[in-house]
Amino acid sequence: MGNKRFWFSVAAVWAVMFVTDWILHGMWMGPLYQTTPELWKSQESVKGAIWAAWLGNAIFATAFVWIYSKGISQDSVWSQAFRYAIAILLVSKVPTLLGQWTYFAFPNEMIWKWGAIYFVQAFACAFTMAWAWGWSAKWEHATAGK
Repeated sequence: MGNKRFWFSVAAVWAVMFVTDWILHGMWMGPLYQTTPELWKSQESVKGAIWAAWLGNAIFATAFVWIYSKGISQDSVWSQAFRYAIAILLVSKVPTLLGQWTYFAFPNEMIWKWGAIYFVQAFACAFTMAWAWGWSAKWEHATAGK
């Protein structure tokens, strides 16, 4: 596994997380979040700590690509991406959603919409990573020895 391929894929996954967070949490979920201000920190507080969310997405993107890179098979890249998205959802997001539903007083609508966001992000990241992995392999080959 080349460093260029790995880090290009990490950057692509991080960008997908950033864009989908902005669209899905900021635009789609924003009105619902505004109806439950008691559950959230102030905007000023969030703005001062947004770096932590970006760092969290960077850690996620790095782990996401690293795990994928260790499990590449001879299947088509797209079937691998699909299988990988399902695995990530089952390992990390489904248990989180069930815990949130069990222990927190979040509205059910919020929890199920988070589930939809996780689904979109898992598949968007997996298919973006599959594309980036293949594209960066060509780039890595073309720039070898330079």
